[in-house]
Amino acid sequence: MKTFCTNINVTLILFLSLTLAVVGCAKYTTVKIPPKINLQSYQTIGIVEFSSNSTEQLNQFATQKMMNYIQDAQPEVRFLELGPRQTLLKRVGRERMDPEALKAIGEQYKVQTIFTGSYEISEVKPRVRFGEDFSSISASANVNISMAAKHWETETGATIWSKSRYGDWSVSKVRMDKTNPISFSVSDPEDKYGHFISKLVRAVTADFRPHYEKRKVSD
Repeated sequence: MKTFCTNINVTLILFLSLTLAVVGCAKYTTVKIPPKINLQSYQTIGIVEFSSNSTEQLNQFATQKMMNYIQDAQPEVRFLELGPRQTLLKRVGRERMDPEALKAIGEQYKVQTIFTGSYEISEVKPRVRFGEDFSSISASANVNISMAAKHWETETGATIWSKSRYGDWSVSKVRMDKTNPISFSVSDPEDKYGHFISKLVRAVTADFRPHYEKRKVSD
């Protein structure tokens, strides 16, 4: 019985060694996967300035970031900046972004499609946590930002593409305990919103960028 068990152990070790050797010798290659959506067939694409409950400066920043990320991935894409939504609608004599407004924009600015986007920044939300024995207390403040973008066809008013993303970030921290009476760390949300918005725009525009996958090469 002892000899039988020893043979099984030796066989198992040899099998595992052979498996590891095969895996170790396997060859892999990195494959570039094209973007899900290719915009280069459009001669010129209109882009409306992002709208939000924030400042005009951040709206312009979000718009520029969207163009940057798309053009980095697809360099030949050409954008025509159409300005803020309400100003644009006023120029074409419409009150909202409906099919008639989209058609009027297409005719006036000679664009087949347009991008629109919006985001909303929540109020800063405080969070307080107590230690198990109530000997320490920590507090933080978080902000949530949600973002949505659309790509429209101006001739029909149809939505070609849409995407939304959101994120939650800490903007300040306070901690107090017995050994350290109080420590206070704060980051002005206004200084960080640009960084947060940039991350969201990058996530929203993922469909326009290629990505890379590692694949096993067949012998």
